[in-house]
Amino acid sequence: MLALSFGPSLIFTYPPNHQQVFKSLMSIKSSNHFGPRLDGWKASPEAQMVIFWRIMHLYMSRYGSIPLGQMLVELTTVVLNELGRPPTVTDLCEATGLPKSSISRYISAQMAANMVAEVIDPNDRRRRKLVLTEKGQDERRWQVKAVRKIMESAREWDIKHQQNRQPVDADVEFERMKLCNVNSPEMIGRKRKKRRPVT
Repeated sequence: MLALSFGPSLIFTYPPNHQQVFKSLMSIKSSNHFGPRLDGWKASPEAQMVIFWRIMHLYMSRYGSIPLGQMLVELTTVVLNELGRPPTVTDLCEATGLPKSSISRYISAQMAANMVAEVIDPNDRRRRKLVLTEKGQDERRWQVKAVRKIMESAREWDIKHQQNRQPVDADVEFERMKLCNVNSPEMIGRKRKKRRPVT
């Protein structure tokens, strides 16, 4: 449940009538969840893909085989809360491009798990914002810690290969992938169904 950018910069383009939105986004101070150890590291393309794969695997191991749309909605809710802008269902529709029926279904699952709650916007009582519950905040802290471990591990691995100028051994990395299954976190989401043998 985290937004990552591995390129040198991330550029947002807004239409002319969204200048106020742009100014408010620029005024938000982002927090560094990964620590100073990652400063100055230029991740190789291989490291970027390894990080992406490990985060996806971590998410699936923790929460089960949920739809990608649900994953996107949950991540968007966490990120916007992190930025101090708890979203409404309409906000999530606009941010993710998913239909309202899907958003409502995914949010209902989050509310049933006691991860998010609806609160009435004091500035507009017609609007209901989605905020992280105490359980949701605890889970967010777990996510940050787990992703930090992934990032720092990938950094050490990547710098070692860059310094030694050694090509990545695909067989070794495949063995690392299998180890991720052995060391998977405790699942708190929906258990995956075992496939029935083909007869």
